[in-house]
Amino acid sequence: MNKFFGIIFSLFLVCNCVFGLEYDYSSTKCIPIRLCVLESIDSEEELIEGSEIKLKVIETVFSGNKKILSRGDIVTGKVETLITPGMNGFPAEIILDNVDIPNVKQSQLQGIYISKGQNRCFWVYPLKWALTPIPFVGSLTNLIMGGHAKIKTDDIITVYYYPEWK
Repeated sequence: MNKFFGIIFSLFLVCNCVFGLEYDYSSTKCIPIRLCVLESIDSEEELIEGSEIKLKVIETVFSGNKKILSRGDIVTGKVETLITPGMNGFPAEIILDNVDIPNVKQSQLQGIYISKGQNRCFWVYPLKWALTPIPFVGSLTNLIMGGHAKIKTDDIITVYYYPEWK
């Protein structure tokens, strides 16, 4: 198994040298950028994938002596994925990504934020199996929906800035 991963890693290194990929994974220096949403977001609202979300910078960010962002600056992010709550207690999810920071390349940023609703599957499925011997009663648990996802204004969203990446 280790030989397999060694071969895959070697192929990755060769491809990186030959094709000149822009990422330099040898540098692990990163600067955390802490953000929060300006207005609370809820999966119950009319939210769609690709919606632009305004984020506020919580603390000033420096890279060496260079100021990247000031406290209170407004940047944008996007709702990459929106999963609505499902039957049998499956929770809703909101996934934020693609934070757009002025004068910073997208390839130098990493970090997504995932907010999940209440997962009710843990008690729905045992209940469903317990009620299954009674005809049609176990099927009623299909109507139990999962919880809605929320992102509040006091939730901290962290994106990592890698200044040495291209």
